[in-house]
Amino acid sequence: MDLPDTTEMTTTTQNLNLLDLPSELHIQIASFLSYPDALALKHSCRHFYSMVYTGVHLKVNWLVERFERKLECPMEKCSFRTDEAFCNWRIRRIMERRRQHLECRRAPGGCWVVEGQTCHTDLVPLWLKGQGPRRVVRSLTTLVHEALLICFFAMLLEGLWRLTKNQVVNWLAHQAVADWCASLILN
Repeated sequence: MDLPDTTEMTTTTQNLNLLDLPSELHIQIASFLSYPDALALKHSCRHFYSMVYTGVHLKVNWLVERFERKLECPMEKCSFRTDEAFCNWRIRRIMERRRQHLECRRAPGGCWVVEGQTCHTDLVPLWLKGQGPRRVVRSLTTLVHEALLICFFAMLLEGLWRLTKNQVVNWLAHQAVADWCASLILN
């Protein structure tokens, strides 16, 4: 029995892509997606735009799932008629936070974006989560404010010290002169 040529197998597997699958499988795969993922797939190409469902039921199920997980949900009125009307500024912000894994807990099974996996700090870098630069800038700002306050109080104490030292020296000098004059008069 002849074994298949490995170069032949490699070239055929490299040329496969999602669009090569039948439309029935596309619909089946899309039916398992949550609203943000279905919306992303829908807007990836014309083929999926006409095929992927992002209707009211999917939007409501996504909001209910977020509510059950105690994640941020829009509290104002949402229009469920179209995707454009539904994706107000708050929904867009939620999707961005979700895309960057900012809502994920640090525990086994803690990823809210990919079910059953964990977001580790080494898998999702801080700069991608958007916390790294902000945290560094916030720390530096706090450090600078504290340094300025310490410098201000140090200068204030130095000024008070010089003022009181001068007053004390002047008073002592005045007392010394007064004592010397009194001793001259008495003698």
